[in-house]
Amino acid sequence: FSLEKRLRDSFGVHSGDGEYKVVIRFNARAADYIREKKWHPSQELRELKGGGVELKLKLSSLAEIERWVLSWGGDAKVLKPRELVEAVRKSAAAILRQPD
Repeated sequence: FSLEKRLRDSFGVHSGDGEYKVVIRFNARAADYIREKKWHPSQELRELKGGGVELKLKLSSLAEIERWVLSWGGDAKVLKPRELVEAVRKSAAAILRQPD
């Protein structure tokens, strides 16, 4: 058993058996921070007009990336995969429904 192999395509400590192509768009406010760190071995960055950046990742699980995206609030938008788009929407809606 190789822990390194098992976690190679995970975003953190949760690994899975899936193959997800994740695309997240960050606005100019968050883009500098995204550019300056290596988030994952598979990452690819694409510069966007207006100073934003698009982050592409290949992951085996969506569990941790969902929480990470939510931590960026309105500075991040998931474009792919559809499952992650829906999971983030659902979680954001649940946050808004919390009683005062």
